Amino acid sequence: MNNKFTQVVKVKEENVNKIELSLVKCKALDKELKRSMEAIIDELNLHRFPRGGSSADIKINLEEQKLLRDQKERIKERIILNQKEIVHYEFQHKKAYIELEKMKYLEQEETAKEIAKIKKQEAKDLDEIAVQRYSFMKDTK
Repeated sequence: MNNKFTQVVKVKEENVNKIELSLVKCKALDKELKRSMEAIIDELNLHRFPRGGSSADIKINLEEQKLLRDQKERIKERIILNQKEIVHYEFQHKKAYIELEKMKYLEQEETAKEIAKIKKQEAKDLDEIAVQRYSFMKDTK
């Protein structure tokens, strides 16, 4: 049964779904970033400083380590930012879900009122029919 809250409930449900989708995307990105971080850490741990060789080899090795550390820092910053987004979307989801539940409750209450009103009208109509029928039966006797 449609009432004035039905459309609002649909909009609120769409909003909750959008927020859930964003939250899922952020969580997937978080997992991906953490895997990248682990790969870089593993690569840094496997990277060995050469014990001998030319200064060019040592410079190349140091530059590679510097690049890996820089990349690790960038990923760390992205992880922190992404975690803040996750907290934000979780808060939005909680808030939107509460609003959705409020609207669903109001929709149910409105529907219950409409049903009660219809039942009351049906009872009045049945009483009126019974009175008319009684009068008709009384007149025919």
